[in-house]
Amino acid sequence: QPRGPGRPASPPDLHGLFVEPKLWLLCEDELSCVSDLQLGRAGIGHVTFHGVTDCRGLLEELPRIIVVQKGEVIVYPDQSCKPERGLGLNKAASIVLYGCMPKSMDRFSEPAVRRKYRQRVAEMTEAKGAVFEDYNCDDGTWKFRVGHF
Repeated sequence: QPRGPGRPASPPDLHGLFVEPKLWLLCEDELSCVSDLQLGRAGIGHVTFHGVTDCRGLLEELPRIIVVQKGEVIVYPDQSCKPERGLGLNKAASIVLYGCMPKSMDRFSEPAVRRKYRQRVAEMTEAKGAVFEDYNCDDGTWKFRVGHF
């Protein structure tokens, strides 16, 4: 695919973030309407932004506007930079986080303890204004969605 003028052929330093599709390979027209943009950190988790996202100028800003670390995703840590709802990355998204296991694994093999912990994860998710989708007690994979950040 043709790259825009001055666009690098190789990925810029995104401080460990991965991006799908590879924005640095897209031309300006393609960047203006990226479907289901996915950002994340291998082995930690990822965010999929639903629908079409205008990614022009976004690539260089990514390390400043999204943080993916064990157990959490923060979009726009500096709230003064956050666009209004529906613009930029302040939009509906699905989040998957890996390895979110309880601090104490004592008795975690017991079905009743696992059910209770899964329920607690669901309640915590809803309390943060997100929609709980799933929690896997075997590997700690936590899935939820948000309407915006």
